[in-house]
Amino acid sequence: MNYAAVDIGTNSCRLLVADGLNPGQSLVREIQTTRIGAGVDKHKQLGQEAMDRTLQGLAKLQQITQQYNTVRTRVVATSAVREADNREIFIKRVKEEIEWEVEVITGEEEARLSYQGVRSGLNMQDLPLVVDLGGGSTEFMAGEDKELISLPIGAVRATEAQMSITDIYAILKQLGNLPETWRNYPLVVVGGTATTMVAIKHGMHEYNREMVHGQTLTRQEVMDIYEMLERMPLNLRRRLPGLQPERADIINKGALILLLIMDYLGRQEITISESDILDGIIGEMIREGL
Repeated sequence: MNYAAVDIGTNSCRLLVADGLNPGQSLVREIQTTRIGAGVDKHKQLGQEAMDRTLQGLAKLQQITQQYNTVRTRVVATSAVREADNREIFIKRVKEEIEWEVEVITGEEEARLSYQGVRSGLNMQDLPLVVDLGGGSTEFMAGEDKELISLPIGAVRATEAQMSITDIYAILKQLGNLPETWRNYPLVVVGGTATTMVAIKHGMHEYNREMVHGQTLTRQEVMDIYEMLERMPLNLRRRLPGLQPERADIINKGALILLLIMDYLGRQEITISESDILDGIIGEMIREGL
């Protein structure tokens, strides 16, 4: 039996199809850059063109699920849809045009599923502090008690709002005084910004998930990549090996957020995970026998 998980994120829609009898076996992963979150932070509305792009992307993902004869598809929407006042219009369109039920999840649920995904995909002896750096929000989760925090900051949101270092750091201060135990957890980061920075580091002309998963980035490497990106005009960034052209306009702010998170948490190194919310969703569906 094959299961499918779909994440409608601020910047992209992503699909994972996995074999229910072998949960660690991914049959296919696919991404459609649709940027449904364009303008949401400013207007609190999903734009018509953004919804159209996203419906087109979801239709392509649906075709893949049909090819793999999935017995169940769980579709979740995160930050952008969560914050849009007109989200019900989008949810209704997905139901009518794609015949999928969209589940708008909270930042806390997003963090929980991401944490489960990381734990399933990385063989770590110590409990990790997981940071899910997305397009519209960033989630922090750690420990056996699964303490979690969701902050309204991400690569798309920071780019559109032209956030400065001061702006970003002010939002990070909402983390407050972190539990002392968090200081001891290895820091694992998921999301397109982090995986892209590993791809840039290795100059990947073709993205290699296996090469990215479990890789580390030092603070110096993150800073060097950020400073390089800042020096490059957009047209050159679009041709940079390892960087998807569709992400070229938001990668700078994403890299800056990552750098400031490392500084705020006092970390010199992070581990990058390709296992994320999608893997968490698949694992949960299989355990519940849905």
